[in-house]
Amino acid sequence: MTAAVANFLVAHPNIRFVRFQWQDLSGHLRARLVPIEHALVIASGERPLRVGPVAFQCVVDNSLLPGIDLKGNHTLVVDWTSLRTRQRLDPMYASVMCQVVENLPYLPEPNWGLCPRRALETVVDKAKQTLHVNFLVGFEVEFEIMKASEEGGFVPYSRGMGNYQVTSYRDPCFVHIEEAVETLLDAGVKIEAFHGEGLRGQYEIALGPLSPVQAVDQLLMVHDTLKHIFARHGLVATMSPRPVPLRRQSSGQHTHISINPPRNEESFLAGMLNRLPQLCAFGLPYGLSYERVKPVFAGNIVSWGTEDRNVPIRKIKAGHWEVRCIDATANMYLTLAALLSAGMIGCVKREPLLLKDTGINTQCDETGGEMLPQSIDEALNRLEMTFEELEATMESKIIRHYLRVKKRDASLFQDMGSQAARDLMTEIF
Repeated sequence: MTAAVANFLVAHPNIRFVRFQWQDLSGHLRARLVPIEHALVIASGERPLRVGPVAFQCVVDNSLLPGIDLKGNHTLVVDWTSLRTRQRLDPMYASVMCQVVENLPYLPEPNWGLCPRRALETVVDKAKQTLHVNFLVGFEVEFEIMKASEEGGFVPYSRGMGNYQVTSYRDPCFVHIEEAVETLLDAGVKIEAFHGEGLRGQYEIALGPLSPVQAVDQLLMVHDTLKHIFARHGLVATMSPRPVPLRRQSSGQHTHISINPPRNEESFLAGMLNRLPQLCAFGLPYGLSYERVKPVFAGNIVSWGTEDRNVPIRKIKAGHWEVRCIDATANMYLTLAALLSAGMIGCVKREPLLLKDTGINTQCDETGGEMLPQSIDEALNRLEMTFEELEATMESKIIRHYLRVKKRDASLFQDMGSQAARDLMTEIF
């Protein structure tokens, strides 16, 4: 891999630093910065790159989980195929995505059970081996542009009309969206379209499909680039689900999943639907996420339909679905690992698809499915009762740790108060 890295540097001779990145279970993107000379030493295998034993032990306000063991270290295991640079934005930097393994002095074997990227890779490999299928994943990134208010919170900045209105492209902030799109295209990001979304001041970038791990890597670059560029202009690009209370508009991160070949598509869909309430704990991981649990946004009843945007899972064509009960506060490595695991379990068990297609059956009673959780506490409780089969598919104990992190996140937000929590979500996500 050293030769590939060296060739990359020949093509980009101005790079001086590498960001070694991972996403924690609260949704934060984290990184350790390394001069390029030492990055080459790491790439050669001569030296590992470690961080303190906190890679997956911080919660949403950046505090540590109570009672954590600070012995040992976390080693960043680099995927050099993810090496990227954004020459328009930060030309001295490249970035790579990492798996993270825990090393404890009192245990003989390293612990991979905290790493969501590892869990997703395991699920994808298992699907190839056991079901002989491949997945493609694409995301719709919805975001709003905010500015700091005199009171210390955030208020909308962009006033551009949504719903594809050409007037939204004359909004003063749209030039920064163009800057972001150009930066991403130059960095090799697959962008299919971008447009004004929602009612006012909201935009969407539709990303092209990639294999699951690479799709999430790409998504994180898009999030970071949007935030980075707008911060340079004194603004905040936020993917938070509800940055403004008492307003109909919200932001999701609709996720397209396709299975190839689609011969087991009904059982795969049944597997996801049968576990959708507990899967919400991954895709809708914060209290504010549940303000979107209603028709058109995330859906509110376990159901599916061909080209039906009122339900949580919209079927687009054979073996291709849009999962709508997801927003950008999710760790998408783990969310996808859980969704794909649920579908795979449905295939292995040959679960029948009992719910009817709401898009075709116009008289279909959507209440035939159960209600989705109405709060993060309800979703976490559902997950806690049923997580073993998902963990078995992931070959990991990550969900047990995830439950601990998310319960702490929920408790912190409850103590924080709704507006402070909303402002923090706007800033982080």
